[in-house]
Amino acid sequence: MPNSATLIIDIGSVTTRATLTDHVAGQLRLIAQAEVPSTYEPPHSDVMVSIIQAAAAISDLTGRQLLLGENLLMPRTNDGDGIDHLITVTSAAGPMAIVVTAVSSDISARSALHASRAVNSVVLQTITLNDATEHSVATGDYSWIERQVQRMIGLNPDVVILAGGLEQGAQDSLVRLAHIIGLTALSARVDADGQSRHDVTVRPVIYAGNSRASEQVVESLANKAEPIVVENLRPSLDKANLAPTRKALTKLYTERILRRMPGLQNLRRVSTVPIRTTTDAAGLITRFLADFYGRNILAIDLGSASTSALLSSQGAFSAAVLGAIGSGYGVGHLVAERGTSAFMRWLPFPISDQDMLHSLLNKQLRPQLVPTSREDVMIEHAVAREAVALTAAALFDERPGAPFDFVLASGGVLSHAPHPGYALLTLLDALQPLADERAIDIYLDTLGLVNTAGALAPSDAEGALSLIEQDLLRNMPLATCVVALGPGRSGELAVEATLRTVGGGEQTVTVNHGQIARLDLPQGQKGQLILKPAGGVRIGGNAPGASIETGPADISGSALGVVIDARGRPLRLPIAPLDRQRALWEWLVALGAESGTMPYEAAEPLREIMEINTFPAAPEHEEQPTAQPVDAKIAASPPPAAAPEDDGKKKKRGKKGKQEEEPITAVAVIPTAPPPSEPTQQEGGGGLDRLRQSVEQPKKRGLFGRK
Repeated sequence: MPNSATLIIDIGSVTTRATLTDHVAGQLRLIAQAEVPSTYEPPHSDVMVSIIQAAAAISDLTGRQLLLGENLLMPRTNDGDGIDHLITVTSAAGPMAIVVTAVSSDISARSALHASRAVNSVVLQTITLNDATEHSVATGDYSWIERQVQRMIGLNPDVVILAGGLEQGAQDSLVRLAHIIGLTALSARVDADGQSRHDVTVRPVIYAGNSRASEQVVESLANKAEPIVVENLRPSLDKANLAPTRKALTKLYTERILRRMPGLQNLRRVSTVPIRTTTDAAGLITRFLADFYGRNILAIDLGSASTSALLSSQGAFSAAVLGAIGSGYGVGHLVAERGTSAFMRWLPFPISDQDMLHSLLNKQLRPQLVPTSREDVMIEHAVAREAVALTAAALFDERPGAPFDFVLASGGVLSHAPHPGYALLTLLDALQPLADERAIDIYLDTLGLVNTAGALAPSDAEGALSLIEQDLLRNMPLATCVVALGPGRSGELAVEATLRTVGGGEQTVTVNHGQIARLDLPQGQKGQLILKPAGGVRIGGNAPGASIETGPADISGSALGVVIDARGRPLRLPIAPLDRQRALWEWLVALGAESGTMPYEAAEPLREIMEINTFPAAPEHEEQPTAQPVDAKIAASPPPAAAPEDDGKKKKRGKKGKQEEEPITAVAVIPTAPPPSEPTQQEGGGGLDRLRQSVEQPKKRGLFGRK
């Protein structure tokens, strides 16, 4: 789209973002951006309303008219008003409801779950035949098959995945599952005349099992389902083939779920290209950047109603989208999954179970409200930790041990944090990076440019790259993080770090086990990092105790500079509430997010004691450090899986800060000079139940990798 003005729309469940791009000095640049509340829900029930509002906000900001009355002005006029193209991506259509049926829970069902996470989805039920074997005794008057049929009829999924059976293996079990699915299509009712009627609900069934059984399965589903046959997603015990199933799910989501979004037909009439999901857009740009820069990239997007984690690592791409987990509308499912204690452990102030639950559910009911007190901010970031951790765990269940050294993070809670230190600490606590080969570069995509560039890429790949390099990588580096791994007691030296700034200046800091520290290096500056770890402590892939020294200008400046994390893996929190709260406060102070002594005194005990171990076990060669937070005892219990039981006692509620409606916001970024030249491309390319910003080219090798 040479020399064209494009308006790129990102429709979220709470916010609609409009980004105006145009060419400046021969390159596509971000001109202005506006955010408005989304309008797909009543009273408007029309996504076009928020798009027109956002376009009007950009017009007011830039003086460039984008509207003609109540419609977009297309194409651009000779006076430079209007736009040439409209491109839209969305995550607001809601999740696809899926039921997984499989032969075995540990092989085929698990692979089906991995495949289902490629789209915004919720798995309502998983049925496996080994469940039938383990629970063969009938309950009451109903057999196992009858119970499964009754449950599926009540669930009414959008699609069923039928998986299992190794290639050339047995077929009978798959046909049996097909019969069960067929039975769920039938339902009985009594009409107005009192006559018994039988209805058939035909829904898509993706068959991704043994190809030899496909004909029998299709025959069993005749007139009862809409069979879609794809390649076996688990053809052998040591091989998974998820791509065909993912492709089928993506097609179904686009055809059946996206169309539910109110106002979609009007939007389609003015859109230049087909409307896509944000996951598709972000996945495309994540894969492209990983190939272009030779990095292992992890993209995190924390939304109100869904959270996604996309990984392009070692030449392979994986996605995990949890459709009911988020920082707003998705809080309820998150509470049901994790329990209130999981959130309370991240707060440096005391709060009762009841007040914690009330705060969380209020956020679910009114996600557009913005926090107005420090405590509200901390609660939001506690939610963000759990949502990101749960989504990342789902991702790494498919790719255990897969490395990442470059993080692109986005989402309202992270982007609108009162200090970047809040966002960084949330990401480090949730992801717990090991940095096995190199330091980790973290970028905070406050303008949502990953989705924007991904939306633009199919029609203008060069323009999309320009947006990423000049407007994201130039303006939004958050920190360069180094993880010190190895055993040690609280208060003992873990590593001594020195940062020498190009042009003069030197900073030195000693980091003890259980601590996190920061070396300031503003954006636009460069420096050299020298690390001297204690014996037994290693940096990246280097030997324990080996000193590390980067090149004189290998470290680039960022919002937080260089951050050294010596808190151990897995991250452990102190047992004593006051010790835990002090540690959390000290970490915020270390990153500059807070200052002074902890303002909270009293502490309520948690009934759970936490070891924060989100992901699958590390590879066998990986050390399991025992670093502890300062002056604290340690326990090794896993994170709580459900809220503690209500003790029935009425507890006094603490004061909560008032909340206000999120205003329409707009930002203009109008470049006046050409950007630097492009880099050379690399060769080759249970509480809920109770209440019902110069671009620095990312390095192609690790700073601390093996020589």
